[in-house]
Amino acid sequence: MSDARDAALLAQLNERLRQERELFDQQKSQDRRIFVLRMAMGWVAVVLLVAICALAAYVILNHADFSTATVTAATSALLVEALGLVIGVWRVTVGKGPKDLQPTTQPGRSELQVEVDAGGE
Repeated sequence: MSDARDAALLAQLNERLRQERELFDQQKSQDRRIFVLRMAMGWVAVVLLVAICALAAYVILNHADFSTATVTAATSALLVEALGLVIGVWRVTVGKGPKDLQPTTQPGRSELQVEVDAGGE
């Protein structure tokens, strides 16, 4: 009867390990996709930052060709872009950052080893 119990426990542990591997692989895949998304969003942000700054700089440098309200709006846009850049870089470097991958298996002795040790006494 001990062999049947050990076989059932081993099957249960194998299924648990399979599920833990599946969970780890799923988390790894999600982390990979999130990384690609973050990189794409970062490049889009860089392109938009350069475009807005270039347009604002053009308006500010050629202020005689534009109304006071337009120059004020361009100056405000440049200020907001600069502040947004500083805050964004601060959040990425000092903020929470990406979550590290961790093993999904439980530390410690396996249930099978505990059962074998208890049965051997």
